[in-house]
Amino acid sequence: MHYLPSVIFFLFGQSLVGGVSQFKDDASKFMEVGFNKGRMGTRLAEIAVKVRPTQMFEEGEDLDVEEDLVLEVKSGDGCWTQVDESPVRRGKDKRMWRVKVVPCKEHVVRLGLKKDGCVEYLQYPESVGPATAEEIANSHFRPSTPEDIVIAALTGDSVVVSWTSSPCAESYELWYESHDEDDSGNMTVSAGFGSVTVRGLKDCTDYTMYVTAMVGDEFSNAGDAYFTTCQTSGEIHEIVAAVQPEDAANTCKQMFKECELIVPTTIEEDQSVVNVTEATFEMKSDPEARIGRANSSSRLVLGSLWVVMMLIAW
Repeated sequence: MHYLPSVIFFLFGQSLVGGVSQFKDDASKFMEVGFNKGRMGTRLAEIAVKVRPTQMFEEGEDLDVEEDLVLEVKSGDGCWTQVDESPVRRGKDKRMWRVKVVPCKEHVVRLGLKKDGCVEYLQYPESVGPATAEEIANSHFRPSTPEDIVIAALTGDSVVVSWTSSPCAESYELWYESHDEDDSGNMTVSAGFGSVTVRGLKDCTDYTMYVTAMVGDEFSNAGDAYFTTCQTSGEIHEIVAAVQPEDAANTCKQMFKECELIVPTTIEEDQSVVNVTEATFEMKSDPEARIGRANSSSRLVLGSLWVVMMLIAW
């Protein structure tokens, strides 16, 4: 009789865990994973994952597919990424996910079962892809737009163009045009080259560069970037400072030297304006006025001495 409480507790515990779903040992047999097949043929831009939940899990009838199941995909050397879309119903006991992918990479799929705050995973034993270059070209796969186009000036008539590669691209078409419509050109670069030097451009001219990814007869939208062949030595600044008249020359020269300006600018000095051009500095003043002030001071001193001498003699 003393075993009775233990037996009751064991049976009660079994009733609690009995309702928790878990993968069967042969659960992968009830999964189908591959490139999605449509009416017009195989779609290499997406894979289809089909599952039969009631046959994959113990206690499958108690399973909430949308809440308890997660699908994750790993493409190439990337990380596992969870698919946000919910599966759609296909028949009485089938669910299917459609996942956008790039066909030139290998894809691995795993199904996750949430329970007790954890996730139990079942990885499908076979990978999907990569498709061959011929298969991709025949599938009318359209590559993504090249991004991060960077253009660096090399000389007055040449630049280096670089960009982030587009997955599965076989080649890139580069086309440039000057803003005055006087110069244009194009070139084709094989995949694997992330940069190219463009020569023979017009000196000191503004251009726009367009880069397009190609796969077979399909091409991406064009990425574009503006550039100029004008060589600049630096930005032009305007210096405005309030300085005392006696320090104006030294202050202006020092500020001019630090900024290395090559164009005229101005410095405000009280109510007047001092001009600065190239390495020259000129204070606008009146030499005769300075001499006149000196002569007036001399006459005042002599007059004062004469008055003192007359007082002493008296």
